[in-house]
Amino acid sequence: MNDVILITGAVTYQINLDPTVWIFDDRKREMSQWFPGVEGWGMQLGPFLENAQPDPKATHVICHQSTGNKVTISMDQARSAILRFSRDGKPIRPDGPALLYLADGSNVDQPIGYLTRLEVICAEKPLDDPK
Repeated sequence: MNDVILITGAVTYQINLDPTVWIFDDRKREMSQWFPGVEGWGMQLGPFLENAQPDPKATHVICHQSTGNKVTISMDQARSAILRFSRDGKPIRPDGPALLYLADGSNVDQPIGYLTRLEVICAEKPLDDPK
């Protein structure tokens, strides 16, 4: 299992996130602070995205999963998202290394897991536009 999540795409700097070391980071918060009833520790994704310096025209982030699936979220959703990196006092396994929760709680029961890469993109048109 790969413990690193890459931030790639339309960014100045590619970032390698290693959630296994976040337990030592002072920015971590208990998940229950964001989502009542969700236990473990989490970190905000926004500061990591900003460190990667996304293109000002960036519109979306594609969440690449080790299962081969891709989930696309808006840049605003990504900036406010929470990455849960521990469950029951241990690293997230086997669906980790982190689980992505949208700040509005809309996916609290089905967070985005199996993350390998967060690809920042600049979409000229809506991604669901068939034209």
